[in-house]
Amino acid sequence: MKKLLLASAIAALSVSAAQAAPTVYGKAFLTLDLNSGDTDTTTTNTTTNTSVKTSTSDDGRSQLNSNSSRIGLKGSEALTANTDLVYQLEYGIDVDAGDEYVDQQGKRTKNKSDQFYARDTYVGLANAQYGTVLAGRLSAIDGEVDYANVASGGVLGGDGVLASIDAPRANNSFAYISPKYNDLQFMAMYVMDENDKADTFNRDVFGIGAKYEMGAMNAGVSYLGGGDDFKALRVSGNYAVSPAVTVGALYQMSDFDTDDNENAFTISGEMATATPWTAYAQGDMVSNVEGASDADAFRVLVGGKYAFNKATTGHLYGAYLNKENTTVENTIKTKTDFDGFGIGGGVEYKF
Repeated sequence: MKKLLLASAIAALSVSAAQAAPTVYGKAFLTLDLNSGDTDTTTTNTTTNTSVKTSTSDDGRSQLNSNSSRIGLKGSEALTANTDLVYQLEYGIDVDAGDEYVDQQGKRTKNKSDQFYARDTYVGLANAQYGTVLAGRLSAIDGEVDYANVASGGVLGGDGVLASIDAPRANNSFAYISPKYNDLQFMAMYVMDENDKADTFNRDVFGIGAKYEMGAMNAGVSYLGGGDDFKALRVSGNYAVSPAVTVGALYQMSDFDTDDNENAFTISGEMATATPWTAYAQGDMVSNVEGASDADAFRVLVGGKYAFNKATTGHLYGAYLNKENTTVENTIKTKTDFDGFGIGGGVEYKF
């Protein structure tokens, strides 16, 4: 009996040793932000040529924001000598919020929608010779071709480029990532239309891309298309001018099946200093936002990152944002102009 128990224990230990333990990872990124702005609205009757202008001001209030905070499990399991099963389960967490809140009557009620929401979650097969295939909820591959965005935290206008399509996550997705061939890598994805209202696109979407990464220079191109509803072509790259200075640029043309295509530009620069500080600046300009004529956006931001250690980074930033939009309904023309400023800072911890 004792020999049987010993043999069973050894067999169990052998199975456990053969299975690789998943890696637990994540980050907590919390910032304190203050944004303020003015919105001017001009309504014109094109028949009578009369206009009414109204203005509203938002003096702003300080906000505690959780920025892409997350926790996840990822790992791989060898299936053959050259092929692994790979997986990732990643969920967003709002560090500054919980699943309870107090309403105006002082009664505690549940709100579970703001915690543990799915980010990139998938299973797949990775082959050393042929590449990796993934299936699940995935970020669009245009996010792999972004060498210009340096924004982070709760910066005004968001922590990405201002293009209307910027690496959205899509349900029911497949992706392929090739091995690197002389520093060149190819990507492709397909998003299924399952007629699910919760889906990001609610239509079949195809994407292809390629990127070249070699030392001081990185460049890439991607295309994402959803039939006649939208098409987005992106080109981006960066270059290390010196060991301390890197400059980047991005251009994206998006066709929303309207008379005017959206054109988005981003330029940026980062400079490491002799201290733990790294300074950065970024400018974004978008014309014909979402394919609407006379809809434009412009943003400029500056900031700095302070490396306390490998896991902990301090952030300080400020931004100016201007957005203009004009709509016409029958004989009423409405023009909206927003001007805003924002400052913020916080701490990011990765584990």
